Amino acid sequence: MRRVLVVVVLAGCITQARQAMAPAEPEGGGTLSCKEIVETCDANCSDPLCLHNCTGQGTPDARSQHGALLECGQQHGCTDEDCMRAQCPSQIDTCWGAPVAAPSATPPQGD
Repeated sequence: MRRVLVVVVLAGCITQARQAMAPAEPEGGGTLSCKEIVETCDANCSDPLCLHNCTGQGTPDARSQHGALLECGQQHGCTDEDCMRAQCPSQIDTCWGAPVAAPSATPPQGD
């Protein structure tokens, strides 16, 4: 009996953790593009849970793109924009809808 109780409690904790990590999805789905999610929601986050909760504010395509962007950053241990640009350029391009130039270390030369 004791073993069954431990398994049930553990399963309940896992379920709660999954629900906490699941993106919050507004009723009827969100309306933001992936780029808009990053600019309006992600920009105000300071932890991974907040970033994952931003995903639900997007359209179905945007949610998929934002999720892929977060997954890539997580896989590479990124904690800043420079890392994301270096490690996840295709996910950023997909999210923005166009290639995004990486920050340049050297200023452009004049004519």
